[in-house]
Amino acid sequence: MAEQRSTLLERFWLTIIVCGQVILAPAIAFSATYFIDFGGILGERPLLRVDLIPWILSGSLGYGILSLVLALVVGGWMPVSVAEKGGWMPVIGASRLMKDAGKIDRARTHVLTSPSGKMMQIVNREMVGGKRSLLEVHGGLQMLAAPLQILLAISPLLVLKFVPSEWLVPNRLLELSMIGYLGSLALILRTFPNFAQRYVGAASTARRFLVNVTKINWMFPVLILWLVGRIIVGFVFDMINPDVSQWQQIALEKSIIEAFLPVNVEVPETSFLDMLVALAVLPLATFTTMAVLGGGRYDLPGWLVNTESQWEDLDDSGQLLLTEGTEIDSEDDEKEDLQDNDEENEQDNGDANGETTIVKGNKGEMLAALAKAKEATESVVFEDD
Repeated sequence: MAEQRSTLLERFWLTIIVCGQVILAPAIAFSATYFIDFGGILGERPLLRVDLIPWILSGSLGYGILSLVLALVVGGWMPVSVAEKGGWMPVIGASRLMKDAGKIDRARTHVLTSPSGKMMQIVNREMVGGKRSLLEVHGGLQMLAAPLQILLAISPLLVLKFVPSEWLVPNRLLELSMIGYLGSLALILRTFPNFAQRYVGAASTARRFLVNVTKINWMFPVLILWLVGRIIVGFVFDMINPDVSQWQQIALEKSIIEAFLPVNVEVPETSFLDMLVALAVLPLATFTTMAVLGGGRYDLPGWLVNTESQWEDLDDSGQLLLTEGTEIDSEDDEKEDLQDNDEENEQDNGDANGETTIVKGNKGEMLAALAKAKEATESVVFEDD
């Protein structure tokens, strides 16, 4: 129980980090990008863009929640408690088969094969076997996710770059880019556990060194990554040089925001780039944090965290049984050989004794038969007289 309580504060802090990644991080990044207009220092424009506050708040909250949903759905997130009850369908009341054996097996298989479940295994292995703290493992995974986040941010633009122009439909570039983004997100989340399993130890050590030297907090790496991603995405966007009027992201965002806020919202023309950065940085950051939350417990069931050791134990026990079985078979063979020799000796002795008995038996029978024949002859003679 002491080990279980030792990660409670760390998991509570990670829960706060998830909330900050969903709500605070995009708001701070959007504010740093648009709220202060440095061109207004010497010009006639206002220094603070107060008119963009509705878009900053609503856009950051909307992109944060969307990123959380994408991380959970595409990553196949399922808590252990839900898997032990048979999956999401019985839990939400869509199925009456609560704790059905078949559904529990399928739910466990889903957890074991999903990216979220594989990340939970990696986190638990580093925490238990590597003796690392959860925050250290979390920081290492965040560092490993950084290059994948940059790749995910530019993937929709790469799709538009290499897709033949005759395939492009006017006023449908936004839909095409989102299809490319979802495909890239699914591929990255599937391959991220294999990548993290190899380098999470080195990345966790490097992150601990950076924290001790630079004293950076949990929010700073996300904001730096956001800034770097924003610069790279803007550079790639200028290289592609698409027709901005065809994207229709401005009208889309404005109509959505005005449907919930009774104000006239002004949306920046480059808001689509911020959407790409938000949907690249936030889902992977949230995905890794949720995996650390799920795997950072000492009381996880054996079917989740001890699968490899169970297979090794089975192999070892199989070899042991094979060795013992060979020894037992050899002992049985020796015993059978001894028994066969004893039976052969007994049979030989029995055969020799049997011949004597048969000979003795034949002589007795002959004497008895002669006596009976003599008596029968005498009785016949007496009757004739």
